[in-house]
Amino acid sequence: MSYRIFANALRKPIASKTLLLSSGTLLAALAASPSAQAQVTELEGITIYSANKTPTEAAKVGSSVEVITEQQLASQSRSFVKDYLEQLPGVNFSQNGPPGSTTSISVRGANAAYVKVLVDGIDISDPSATTTQTAFEHLLVGDVSRIEVLKGSQSGLYGGDAVAGVISIETKKATKLGFSHSGGAEYGAYNTFRGAYTAGYATANGSNISLSVQGVDTDGFSAAAVGREDDGYQNLTFSGRGEYILSPSAKVFFAARSLDAEHNYDGFAPPTYALGDTDDFGKSVQHAGRVGTEFSFLDGAFQNTIAVQGMKVERDNFSNGLSSGWFEGDRVKGEYKGVLTFNDQLSLLAGADWEQTGAENNNSTGRETADVTGTYAQLMMEPIDGLVLTGGGRIDDHSAFGNFNTYRLTAAYLVPGTETKFRASRGTGFRAPSLDELYGSYGFAPDYGNPNLKPEESESWDAGIEQGFLDGRIKLGVTYFELDTDNLILYNFSCGMPGALCLTNVEGTTQRKGVELSAVALVTSGLAVTTGYTYVDTELESGDRLPRVPRHNFVVGFDYQPIDKLELNVTAKYVADTIDSNGADLDDYFLLSAKASYEVVPGWKAYVRGENLLDEDYQTTTGYNTPGLSVYGGLTMSLPNN
Repeated sequence: MSYRIFANALRKPIASKTLLLSSGTLLAALAASPSAQAQVTELEGITIYSANKTPTEAAKVGSSVEVITEQQLASQSRSFVKDYLEQLPGVNFSQNGPPGSTTSISVRGANAAYVKVLVDGIDISDPSATTTQTAFEHLLVGDVSRIEVLKGSQSGLYGGDAVAGVISIETKKATKLGFSHSGGAEYGAYNTFRGAYTAGYATANGSNISLSVQGVDTDGFSAAAVGREDDGYQNLTFSGRGEYILSPSAKVFFAARSLDAEHNYDGFAPPTYALGDTDDFGKSVQHAGRVGTEFSFLDGAFQNTIAVQGMKVERDNFSNGLSSGWFEGDRVKGEYKGVLTFNDQLSLLAGADWEQTGAENNNSTGRETADVTGTYAQLMMEPIDGLVLTGGGRIDDHSAFGNFNTYRLTAAYLVPGTETKFRASRGTGFRAPSLDELYGSYGFAPDYGNPNLKPEESESWDAGIEQGFLDGRIKLGVTYFELDTDNLILYNFSCGMPGALCLTNVEGTTQRKGVELSAVALVTSGLAVTTGYTYVDTELESGDRLPRVPRHNFVVGFDYQPIDKLELNVTAKYVADTIDSNGADLDDYFLLSAKASYEVVPGWKAYVRGENLLDEDYQTTTGYNTPGLSVYGGLTMSLPNN
């Protein structure tokens, strides 16, 4: 398994420069166990896709990127994408109750509105939400093969909403010749059943198609901490992707996904209007797809991609069985990207895109829209051996706010003959107010939206060093980062008073800064240990902190394979010093999880896993429950088993 991949890599007679773990893969190793060892391999075998919008060797990437591989996902067999993301340095989540409840991410202190999420290149964020953001509560992991987390302001390549970074998710692709399939089923705590199945077919010339279906059904637990009734959740998700090779220099591709989810939640019931048990429930339906073509000229030196994508989401809330609100959002986007490689030391990336988003709800007077047209370019060069520089910029023309210019610069230096890598990046970003922030109206607050809001503008930088020891058996890394935002949009708690708008721009600069530390070690041929610590400090111009951003976050993972077919995984996480949006301190908490799996027959594994094994009582949002000690058992298969 993964620890053996690590051990075998260390035995290979490779050049010293290939032993250094890249920033991204080193930090990804902290996510958990087997992942760690699987990531500590030769750099030639590691490719980063999101950092430069084109495949790039990890050693040449100057941005902070973390990678979660399919092996990592299998090592823990958890249910949601967020379960893995929250183990990465600098990433944290808060949730309003059981599975399916509103879930919010923070990356280096910036919330979901500043993080662009792509699944097979599809932007799945909801334009009808309060801020344009992704509903992480519905992102299941059963069809996922790889996740890249690109940190820092990335608007120079990805446009608005990529202020804190980009999360790029790739679903499973058929790579084995002929027919193959994989899947699994699980049952456990809270009467939870989860299943996933993927079937694929690939031909000798590279054409392939794969289709996945996955779902979860759980009774859940009370969303309100004072409640007693269970709040359940159901999710059924379909996805697929494929490529058809037209010639050695051209292909067409598609990706599609659809989800249908329903969740119960607790509200504020009369006469006291305190959070407690209610019969409220919500439904969410989302459909999205992307089609395009890739073709090359000049013997492959000039690579081109043209694609179009669309997405629609519908959400309904019900109270006592009656509709209490509906929301609809949609997006259509066209894109072109070209990469011209002059030689091994010089390449040029250029592209353009256009998108229109729309949104309306039961209180709006009609459908509101926004259009953005963007053009960008980036030069990548290696002036001396081991030093790779990139520099690029982007111009976005927003239908409501005009032009915004952003840039990104990176540098990576792998010291020849050593296991030392230095890297740094600097970039700017902007976030235009969402349609809801501009025009939203909810009856009780007719002036919720503020059409006079100004876009937020940001600048970030980070710098880090990774160092290997003992021929790569020990890897250490440290990164310092800062993210400053002007014109931050915040909720005004005077909302509802005459003349008071609910949303306003905050004067001055909002600061986020911190340090990420990481280490991974192969203790023995069958035992690997990974650790990561993140410190994040946030401050508004007023001196107040941003809510739900822990100052301290520590993760440690152990992987042990005592015998050939038995794999053990233990992950622990400690979170401390967090405040909520009401200014109240949230309790520190420590979570311990473990999994044991055994290969019953080739291709089939049985496992048992436990979460919150110490039955920690904690909250990530004031007044909302979190799961207690939970045990699950499952079976996975992958056939044919190579």
